[in-house]
Amino acid sequence: MNPPLSLRPPHRADVAVIGCGIVGLSVAFHLRRRGLSCLLIDAKGPAGETSFGNAGSISIGNLLPQSTPGIAWKALRMLADPLAPLKLDWGASRGYAGWLLRFLREGRRERVMPIIEALHAINTAARAAWLELGEAIGAQELIAHTGYLHVYSEEATFAGGQWERELMRERGVAFDVLDGAQLRDLEPGIGPGFQRAVFQRDSLAMRDPGEFCRRLFNDLSARGAQVLIAGVEAIERRGTDYRLRTSAGEAQVGQVVVAAGAWSNRLLRPFGVRLPVIPARGYHLMYPQHQEVVRRPTLWAERYMVVSPMRQGIRMTSIKELTGLDRDPRYALIRRLDPQARALFPALSGEPDAEWAGNRPCTPDSLPILDRVAGENLYIATGHGHLGLTQGPISGRLIDRMMAGEATDIAMAPYRLDRFA
Repeated sequence: MNPPLSLRPPHRADVAVIGCGIVGLSVAFHLRRRGLSCLLIDAKGPAGETSFGNAGSISIGNLLPQSTPGIAWKALRMLADPLAPLKLDWGASRGYAGWLLRFLREGRRERVMPIIEALHAINTAARAAWLELGEAIGAQELIAHTGYLHVYSEEATFAGGQWERELMRERGVAFDVLDGAQLRDLEPGIGPGFQRAVFQRDSLAMRDPGEFCRRLFNDLSARGAQVLIAGVEAIERRGTDYRLRTSAGEAQVGQVVVAAGAWSNRLLRPFGVRLPVIPARGYHLMYPQHQEVVRRPTLWAERYMVVSPMRQGIRMTSIKELTGLDRDPRYALIRRLDPQARALFPALSGEPDAEWAGNRPCTPDSLPILDRVAGENLYIATGHGHLGLTQGPISGRLIDRMMAGEATDIAMAPYRLDRFA
């Protein structure tokens, strides 16, 4: 079913969900199942941003945040390396200087352990939420049970990961440490420079993230969700309800969920909310070949580059560029990594036939913000950073239960906005 591009007035619903990425769509899925009428609003439609262009890994076993002890020295080394994934867009640096200081603070050992526990809790719960959602909309074939492979080109980097492996063992994460022969049994096409690997067995892979979001979007529309393809200009309180002014007209709703990623801040400022969320732009290249080059999402740990098999071909993702929403992408950053992708998988051939850039909404502690604005029927679901695909369906379930006043299976304190106070 093709949803309408706009609604005719009056635009009314129980809940407006702003943002049609995997997070917002997952929220709407649970709200519709509860029987609430929903209005989906997004300027670009389903998966118009990072839910389209990610690496496709549903990373159940990941439990380390981006900021960890010693991150400052590691970041400085990355900035000196033109092939390293961390980039600073100096033209936008005034907008994220304070965020960087908070980011460094969150990586201190005494602060990072509670963050690790919170990441482990939400990522572990994500697996069942993903399988449930895929079955509910008949999209199981897009979810692959391949695991997630981390490979190492330097012995020192592998040795430096011992702390993470100990944390994984202590928390019951299912993983295997592989030598060179075992690695090649799992991924025969891996390059000769890789002799160490860690394989997270329970992680899943998405073969077409954009298509999954489109199917979920169409399923919601078929089940009665209203659709407005428009930019939201403002949210205004009107008595017990809210008026949303958009580029395609107005809507009146009883509750609002802001799941607009890096664009969420602007919508919430009139309510006194300041989200410590900045855009960290990621990039991908698509290679057109369909023969087996790689079987599962594979992360080159030193380069923080992921090569993944997709239905459309082979996708290579990398780069964390701290930037601003009004800044143009710099595709040269990802193009220069093409030789590195071929070193990881030498059978990769041909020229890339597509490139993409999108803004991840990143918090200083790598945890999402899942909360209610005090005194309002406004809910926040953003800040998922590099784990938006992984955490989308479980975030939708948690927001739904929060809105219904029900207990959650996961303690919500680590994801509340007031942790940044």
